[in-house]
Amino acid sequence: MNAIGKYGMIVISFGIAALMGGCAQPLQNVAVPSPSDRSAYQPIPYEKPMGPQQPVSAYPVESGPTPVQSAFVAAWQAQRDPRLMVVVQPPQHAQTYTNIHATPDDFDAIGLAMIGDLSVNGRVDIQSSAMAQKVLNRESFLRLQNGDSAVLPLLKHQLNTDVVVMMKAEPTAQSSTGPAVRLLAEVVSTTDARILASSQEDMPLPMTRSTIKQATGYVANRLMQQLTGVWLGGFNPITVRIYHAATVDDVLKIEHFVQKVPGVSQVIDRGITGAANTAYGELAVGYNGAPDEFYSELKQELGVSTGLKATDIQNNTIDLQITGPMILRTTTIKTVTKTRTQTNTTIKTVNDNPIMPAGNN
Repeated sequence: MNAIGKYGMIVISFGIAALMGGCAQPLQNVAVPSPSDRSAYQPIPYEKPMGPQQPVSAYPVESGPTPVQSAFVAAWQAQRDPRLMVVVQPPQHAQTYTNIHATPDDFDAIGLAMIGDLSVNGRVDIQSSAMAQKVLNRESFLRLQNGDSAVLPLLKHQLNTDVVVMMKAEPTAQSSTGPAVRLLAEVVSTTDARILASSQEDMPLPMTRSTIKQATGYVANRLMQQLTGVWLGGFNPITVRIYHAATVDDVLKIEHFVQKVPGVSQVIDRGITGAANTAYGELAVGYNGAPDEFYSELKQELGVSTGLKATDIQNNTIDLQITGPMILRTTTIKTVTKTRTQTNTTIKTVNDNPIMPAGNN
């Protein structure tokens, strides 16, 4: 052994001896708790750097209705629950789908998203457009998709649809966000083709579920705001359709009595047509109340129990049919006052207004 190794071993041995000499007290054994003793092992919580983590769901959780949705539901109920239908006109050319890498199902998703928005979690009833395909022939349904308002009366009579949300979806390169699908929406009354609301929005591509939901949500929100205003605060007249009158003059006589019904603020003549033995007229009546209340007031104003019958009262529409002869009486009272002789003269004139049903003129 060399000198360095020899003296190195001496130094190490001396250090160990000194260390043992300094520990006067012997080491004691420490009892280790058993693994089954849960109280001995308590986890120490540490806050995560990113804060408490919440589980992430792949599907958004539906929240309560917004103020706009709540007002829309209230207006829909005040309007006596009109029947709504959503009809979407997708692109007509197959090459359009190829250009934007989309399928017909993507455009069907637009209609489903709009139905979900307008139904407000099931609070508003929406009719299925598939029923329109069943009751209308192919030509009529295509005309409906293309926005032809002449088909709307067919929906009214065959499905009792009151309002149609007509949507058109076409790709556009004129959007500020780049390539997009332009959504155009109109809410139309099936009774008189009156436009109740309208909205538009450019939906960026690609047509993901989130972009569709966001775009249709904006469009639906605007439509609901406008419909609420029309149904609650705007001029939303009752459509009164008069059938089976003998002449145009008979329709005008009924219009005269409609103007005198208590609660009627305005009457708009939307057209009267007549043939050899029949006439038809349509009136827009501004009335502060429900259609059935108006019909009851009209019967009292006419003063007849027979001869005029309501064949249908739906939403804001009344179909009146003249079923028999009627004598409607109008009374004119004129008072003349003479100040010198202090005499008052009252003249009362009763005029008869005969109305006959079709075929009896």
